[in-house]
Amino acid sequence: MNRGASPGRGPVTATLALAPLVAFLGLTTPAAGATIRVPADAPTIGTGLAATAVGDTVLVAPGTYVERVRIPPGIVLRADGAAGSAVIDAALGGSCVSAIDCTQGTRLEGFRLVRGRGEAESGSTVGGALRVLGGVLIVTDCTFDGGQATFGGGSACAGASLVLERCSWSGGSASFGGGHFQSAGQVTIRDARFEGTQATAGGGVFVTNGARVNVDGALVRGATSAGDGAGMRFDTCVATIAHVRFEDGVAAGRGGGLAVAAGGQILATFCTFLRNASGQGGGAFHVSCSADGPVVPRLMAGCALLSLSQCDVLSSAGPPPAAGGVTDAGVLSVHASIVAGNASGLACTDSRATLEVTCSALYGNGGVDVSGNCAPAADPTNRAIDPHLCDLAGGAVGLCSNSALVDPGCGDAFWGSSGVQCADCGPTPTRPMTWGRVKVRYRS
Repeated sequence: MNRGASPGRGPVTATLALAPLVAFLGLTTPAAGATIRVPADAPTIGTGLAATAVGDTVLVAPGTYVERVRIPPGIVLRADGAAGSAVIDAALGGSCVSAIDCTQGTRLEGFRLVRGRGEAESGSTVGGALRVLGGVLIVTDCTFDGGQATFGGGSACAGASLVLERCSWSGGSASFGGGHFQSAGQVTIRDARFEGTQATAGGGVFVTNGARVNVDGALVRGATSAGDGAGMRFDTCVATIAHVRFEDGVAAGRGGGLAVAAGGQILATFCTFLRNASGQGGGAFHVSCSADGPVVPRLMAGCALLSLSQCDVLSSAGPPPAAGGVTDAGVLSVHASIVAGNASGLACTDSRATLEVTCSALYGNGGVDVSGNCAPAADPTNRAIDPHLCDLAGGAVGLCSNSALVDPGCGDAFWGSSGVQCADCGPTPTRPMTWGRVKVRYRS
């Protein structure tokens, strides 16, 4: 255990010289926290954490630790070495890590969390690998592998302020939120990856119960749901998502990439929806006033809203509307975006709904680009024009330098998510994906 290195003569002299000034200003210098090393100072992570005081750090050497731990408030639990070199294995006994009512300064850094099964609460399980209840926690450079729970196969947070930065979720499964589940509180997700996660609803992420959400930079790939929202599902919450790529998501219900239900108010910018599919419409995304989530909706004003600005909606599959749909009294707004190569276009399926599509490129979609019994009259700012994407088949969705969507009008520098990413190119080949082809692909 190291509670600070021995100071040399220079630092001691400087400290003594500054002492009167510090006293005059009424300032205090916090004591340096201890560093407890596992296994050098403590044999297990749990015993190391039990020996801490607020401000201490538990530094864990590479290796696998078969235990379940709870982080005390104000403690930093950090892996010593490359991210993922220290593994916490819950051995199917509950959550790998729990954080309850933690205070500022509490952190979890650099771990791989495996074989978590969540903690039992009221007949359900919560937080397959990570469970956060109340308080504040910052999590960086962590991996959540193969966790299972009712709520949050990888991680779950209720009523807390949580930051998840440079983290990844793989193979987790849950009833709600195969990757992450958020109820109330607030969550910030930055530079994240969700791959192969699955759930009944919200294969990658499920958010509900008045939570506030900010997602900035994420890849959601190969997520699945038996119901709505293979990539993400939102209800009764306010969320901003930016620079998120929803790829190869499949929902048996609605919203292969994203589903917004009662009370969800979602603003999405610079996002890409690529090769997503659904079994009941809304291959890329779907908006409704459905109130079938695990928490009774309490933010019903305005039903549900999804606003897309500078996004790509590409190669979506499934029954109409494959690109995206809105029903009930929901609102779907699409601006400065590219809607191309989808099995069918955008549509509203209820006269009470609102569908707005402006300043967007509509190209190579099956059937009518914008339809339904609330569909607006054709907007003159939209353009039926080849977007000239770098390599749609290979997933490179930036604009070629000769694209007409560079400086396209409406005051935008470009339409779509990425701007110019390659030299001049030829026409964009579009072959709308059918639901049959999607089912064949995912059976293999």
